[in-house]
Formats: sequence, structure tokens, C-alpha cells
Amino acid sequence: MATTLRGTGWGGASTNTSELLTAYINEPIRVLEPELKYATLGLRKDIPKGNDRLLFPQTNQLPVKINTSMLTVGGNGGFAGGGSVFGAGASILGDATTAPGAPVSSTFGVAALVEGTNPTSVTWGATAYVSGPGQYGILVAVSDLLVRNSAIEVIDDASMQVRNALARLVDTVLQNVVNAGTNGVIYAGGKTTRATIGAGDTIAQSDITRGTAWLRSSNAAGLSPFAGAYYVGIISPAVANDLSNNTASGSWVDMARYSDVQSVKEGKLGDFRGVRFMNYAYQNYYNSTVAVSPVTLLGERSFGWGYFQQPEAILVTTADSNNPLNLFKSIAGKVTLGATRFEDAVGYIRIVRIETAFTA
Repeated sequence: MATTLRGTGWGGASTNTSELLTAYINEPIRVLEPELKYATLGLRKDIPKGNDRLLFPQTNQLPVKINTSMLTVGGNGGFAGGGSVFGAGASILGDATTAPGAPVSSTFGVAALVEGTNPTSVTWGATAYVSGPGQYGILVAVSDLLVRNSAIEVIDDASMQVRNALARLVDTVLQNVVNAGTNGVIYAGGKTTRATIGAGDTIAQSDITRGTAWLRSSNAAGLSPFAGAYYVGIISPAVANDLSNNTASGSWVDMARYSDVQSVKEGKLGDFRGVRFMNYAYQNYYNSTVAVSPVTLLGERSFGWGYFQQPEAILVTTADSNNPLNLFKSIAGKVTLGATRFEDAVGYIRIVRIETAFTA
């Protein structure tokens, strides 16, 4: 029986299937996309039209005058004040010579009054945390024949990848802003700079407790944890692996084997040392003497961000002056956003960054 095979007389060599209509495709294998974290943790305020700045105002804190005396009130309960001036911070009104930016001052603030005499007035205002717009975009051009002859939905799939890329861009920008502070930085292994971190300087539970102590004591008030319970720690899986394998006394495995066996079975850090850890494979790392990864500890209102223009996919599938024969289709996307850290000063820490080597 004569059988017609795929060949030159039919439309191509028997091994060349690109010239044949593909009649059936399996469900496409999706590219693995990160579940974005940073965008969910900041204070978001989108910007209406007609404005070109993202502004988070914070009114200045008025100090308490330290070393105040009770000797003038009479009786046996009057004692002279004592102590030292606490801390420092960017948004707190303090004594410029003795306690700049502190919640207390040695020279002025809330103090004892002389009967019948008004106190000297003090200066008061606000600190503004501001960001301008940063615009980002991407353009993909595909030929009309690819759209016409492809057995996959080129426009739909390209649009999906554009949207995913814009979402990753947003989290990348927020990471760069959040992890850019110069204070509140802990270097693993007791090191003092990023460049001195070596391959063996991996994270330890003491780094976590030190970081939470800074957040809890910030400005002598303490940064509020999320939902009043835990700070959030954004951690890469490799660093989480090192922390969960640390066997020192008081380590995660030392505690979890008695209190949370299920987390040991599932390999989840969960809640540890006052921090609720979020595993994040998209946590960017630094190229230094060795690869160095940040572990970012945050509380409520640690940073702010917002859209000037929401992420938008733009399709151009008709002819125009730049494409008169409609030989290609354009799939594009753009987003405009702003982001800013809040306080970054010694004694007033809202973001702690632990820099650590990790086991690949």
C-alpha cells in the first residue's frame, strides 16, 4: 500500500516538524516566579496625578529635660534627678550640643516650672521622608508570522512574562532601598565590615537576638512588631539552611526539637528569637570577598513606598507610522514608583540588616 510520508513532496523532510501544524500541546511548563515579599511589608501610599513627590511626614518628638529636681516641691520626698542622656535619632528634637536628636535633653524640654512663670519656648517641626518617581519599562517585539504560525499564545504568554518582570522589578527596587542603610548593620562572625566576612562567617542565633534587641530598644520606645507579636525576617533559603543547622546551645534546632518538632520535620524556621522568618529565594546578595547575603529584620512602618503609575502591560498589535506593514507586534510594560527608608540613625533603628556568608 502506498503511504504518503512527510517529505519534500508534502512540505518538508520527515525530521522537520516546524513546517507542520502542531495539533496538540501539553500544558506549558511555567517559569518559577518568586512570591514577592518586600511590597507586602512597607507602608504603601500611591501618588495621585498632579504630584511628583512621595512624602511621609513625621512630626518631631519633644524631649524631656533630664536631671530634673524634686527638691523644690517641699516635704521629705524631694530628690535631685540623675542619669545620662539617651540615644539619638533623626526625627527627634534634642540638644544640639549635648544630646542631638535624643528623646531627652540636658538643657531644655519638659521640665519643672517656676510658679507663675512661663517656660522658654522650644522649636518644633517635622521631618519629611521623600522619594521622587523612578520609571522603569521593557519592550518585546515579535514578528507577525510568529504570532500567526506559533502553536502557543505568543501575545498572552509574552504579556504574562512582562507583568511578572515588572513585579520583580518593584521588589528589586524596594530591596535596594530597604537594604541601603549604614546603621543597624550586623556582620556575621563578629566582623566589622562586609569585605572582612569570610566563607565560615555564617549566621548565628546571637546575631538574631542582637538585631531584635536593637529594634525593641529603638528610641527608648521600641519599634512595633507586626501584629504586636513578631518582627519579620526576610531570609534566603541558603542562609535559613545555615541557621537551622547551627547546633550551638540555644540554637534553632536546639529549641525546635523540644518545642516545635513539626517545623523540624518540615524544615521551616517559622518563629524564632522574636522574629517570624519569611524564606525568600529572590533575596539579592552582595558580591564581596565571598558572596554575602542580607537577612533583613523589619517592624511596622520601617519604610514607605507607592506607585506614581501602576504596573501596566501595553499591547500594540496594529500598524502605525513606525510599523506600516504591521510586521511585528509590540508587548511592553512600564511602572513608576517611589520608595524611602525612614529613620536610619544610631539609637533609632527601624531596619536591621544582618550580613552573612552562606553555604551554597
